Amino acid sequence: MSQHTQDTFYHNQNKGIVPDMMAAHEAQHDSGQAMWALALRLRGVLILPGDAGYEAARGVWNGAADRRPAIIVRCADVEDVVATVQFAREQSLEVSVRSGGHSFAGYGTNDGGLVIDLSLMKAITVDQEQRIARIEPGLTWGEVAGILQPSGLALTSGDTSSVGVGGLLLGGGIGWMLRKYGLTIDHLRAVELVTADGEILRASVGEHSELFWGLRGGGGNFGIATAFEVDLHQGGMVLGGAVFYDAAEAESILRTYAHYATAAPDELTTLATLMAAPPAPFIPQEKHGVPCVAIVVCYTGDLEEGPRVVAPLRQLGTPIADLISPMPYPAMFALTEKATIRGMQHAARSLFLKKFSDEVVHTIVEEVAAIMSPMTLVQIRVLGGAMSRVPANATAFVHRDKQALLMVSNFAPPAVDGAPARARTEQFWQSLRPYADGAYVNFLGDEGEQRIHEAYPPSTYERLAALKKRYDPTNMFHLNQNITPARTGFLTDSSASIA
Repeated sequence: MSQHTQDTFYHNQNKGIVPDMMAAHEAQHDSGQAMWALALRLRGVLILPGDAGYEAARGVWNGAADRRPAIIVRCADVEDVVATVQFAREQSLEVSVRSGGHSFAGYGTNDGGLVIDLSLMKAITVDQEQRIARIEPGLTWGEVAGILQPSGLALTSGDTSSVGVGGLLLGGGIGWMLRKYGLTIDHLRAVELVTADGEILRASVGEHSELFWGLRGGGGNFGIATAFEVDLHQGGMVLGGAVFYDAAEAESILRTYAHYATAAPDELTTLATLMAAPPAPFIPQEKHGVPCVAIVVCYTGDLEEGPRVVAPLRQLGTPIADLISPMPYPAMFALTEKATIRGMQHAARSLFLKKFSDEVVHTIVEEVAAIMSPMTLVQIRVLGGAMSRVPANATAFVHRDKQALLMVSNFAPPAVDGAPARARTEQFWQSLRPYADGAYVNFLGDEGEQRIHEAYPPSTYERLAALKKRYDPTNMFHLNQNITPARTGFLTDSSASIA
């Protein structure tokens, strides 16, 4: 103890406030001891402010979430996760759970709390004969696709390579092969989970079946998923890529696209994007920065038949560039490479469309013209196919009947004022609200409880709230699209038939 500290101590003692000081000092000492004990127990890494790697470790994909957690734990295995959860509970710390860190809301970090970072947990085992894999949450979907490709297998997932396995899979999983193979959760066999009290569970159809229902679409509300067992499907070569058109023809292009894509064979999954033409070698220089429409395709059927199926989408107008060709499935992620850049400030909003109608197309084209900038992106994913043939109450993801998912995003570099980007996003999104029919939990920012209820209609939300009370009654895992624990009662596994 320094002389200054001793003098202060005795001065305060004379003023009668030493008991409070002593209690605070003891609490701080106990917390430090607990953290030291945790560090010794870990196989992974504990990172504190001031450590050499702290600044890099605290960052997440969305630079708008510029926060400073008190502790970051990079877990190496499930035992590390259990130890860190127990530590967080004992120390009453706010907890963020991070897989790839792509949360639009920035839920993978916080101010002054604990981040449980799963990015070191990258194990994957593949049974090629049975087409089954066990995947840990620290892997990204680009890594998974690359590992599976040599065996000719794949798992439909998101459309950006750097998105983490854990976050996307628990929310649904809308990806390049959606119409042929459905959502990523439709291939889930089991989840290994660490609950808020540090218990390790395995949820599947035969074990904790109600929890398994909730984990397929309910997000990270019920614990920390430390591994996923999944059914794989055929991968290999696809007919993929994009064709670019000048946005001067946007309305006729999108109208024809909507009619064709919604009725296309299941083997064809597509995405339409309105944006400024990138300054890429395949775009004529005079078109750089000009508003354009990109039609992205992924055809998973017979490659000899593919060109005939895709042909109408290559003839919607006069192409600026046509990049559609046979390619290995992982090459599809190159189309969204810019979305992997960390630290940009993203302002995004989304909604499901019950019908991708001509009226919706007209509104999209009219409104995008008012907000278009080099930093604007509007995407319309056509849904349907295999996704739509799973009963709505089979999983916590219920929006099986929607024709399309629309997202508008505006972004800004880290050092730039993000308010104009947010304003452009909000203006466009509000204009499309009259056509909205539900929300996709993986594309929500920090948008309030009403939007969570749009993702989960009343009967689904009630069921999830009962699960929340059962597995996380104190709401430790609340930095997510949060389900509030039910006030009374909870569902049992026998309640799985409740719609």
